[in-house]
Amino acid sequence: MTKILDPVGSHQDEWRLRVYPLAAIAAIALAVAMGSVSASRSSAPAGVVGGDYPAFYGAGKIASAGDWEHLYDANRQVEAQAGLYPEAEGGVARLFPYPPQVAILYRPLAALDYSWSYLIHTLVMGLLLWMAVVLARPMVPWLRGRVALGVATALVFWPMFRAVTGGSNTALTLFLIVASWRLVHDDRQVLAGLVLAGLLYKPQFALPMIGLYLVSRHWRVVGGAVIGAAAFYLAGVPLQGWAWGRDWLDMVTSFGDYDAVLNGHSAISFVGFAENIFGVSGSPLVAVAWGLSGAVSIGLAWLWWRNRGNDLAPLMAITMPGLLLLSPHAMSHDGAIVVLSAALMVAATGRRSWLPWVVLAWLLGATQILIKQLGFSPGLPMLLLIAWWVLTDAAYSPPLPGKAPGS
Repeated sequence: MTKILDPVGSHQDEWRLRVYPLAAIAAIALAVAMGSVSASRSSAPAGVVGGDYPAFYGAGKIASAGDWEHLYDANRQVEAQAGLYPEAEGGVARLFPYPPQVAILYRPLAALDYSWSYLIHTLVMGLLLWMAVVLARPMVPWLRGRVALGVATALVFWPMFRAVTGGSNTALTLFLIVASWRLVHDDRQVLAGLVLAGLLYKPQFALPMIGLYLVSRHWRVVGGAVIGAAAFYLAGVPLQGWAWGRDWLDMVTSFGDYDAVLNGHSAISFVGFAENIFGVSGSPLVAVAWGLSGAVSIGLAWLWWRNRGNDLAPLMAITMPGLLLLSPHAMSHDGAIVVLSAALMVAATGRRSWLPWVVLAWLLGATQILIKQLGFSPGLPMLLLIAWWVLTDAAYSPPLPGKAPGS
């Protein structure tokens, strides 16, 4: 990537670049606080704020009760989320598809009133986004002194705004990816692998990332990830026994089929998008989507192998949309992680070059407000746009001579 001194504006703009983003963040924070207050006065708080948060709140309640045997039981989850939805929608619940280690993290939040619990969760996700931007500064030089600008720009990207304020955990996903990369950048590769193992709560992202570090010969990163994966698994044993992984996999498989029918319009991967349009199974076009997913996997592996001695920045830029396109399950809020790709491309190109791409990507992100009306997510075209931008503008140079990192 070709670095330029100041891709986002002149030094005369620095005052505005500091103050306006802080004002935008404050306005968003105020809106979230007001929504939480409204929810506290409502008899059905999840109908006011929360999005996906009731699933985590209910799982925390089940964890508090020690009822691990029924963590994935749909009726038990409905019971745990009772009172969060309008009476006319009785029996409704957001299903919890995560490993038991995630449920136990929500136990303290489940002890609070729903509105306060939601507010704290939103604050934590916002802080994780802020920390991701802070950690990315050495790899994305234009963010130095402009952290608030980076956070505000990410938050006005609809998928990230929806993820942070809608009770999702995409900010945590982005934080773990950036934190592990920062540790690789600082040559603390074993620790980078340990951090990356935390991403196993979403294995559809964790396993490809670990595999890419493997093909690029980051042996110590992979070693740290293996150690972290073992610790991750052992942490679930006291909760659901040694077979918790098998039980969770069975649940995730059935959840994927259920979610493809219920929330297929939010899918942004090749497979999820095709299943939403053509049905979960039986269509040749779904098989084509699986083929495209495999092609993306091979393409990413080849790029990481070919550039294994080079800067990871262009690789990370293409990997963010790639992870989402190849995944069997990636939803519209997951698309928020492409803010990292946009930030890297802004650092690599001149303003006249990046501005149209960013405007178009952010507009496509905003149209996801209309997902239900459209019947599909514009997130897939958005990912393809970002991927095309990276592939046409990023420099994928041949590997440097000498030893590969970690060899």
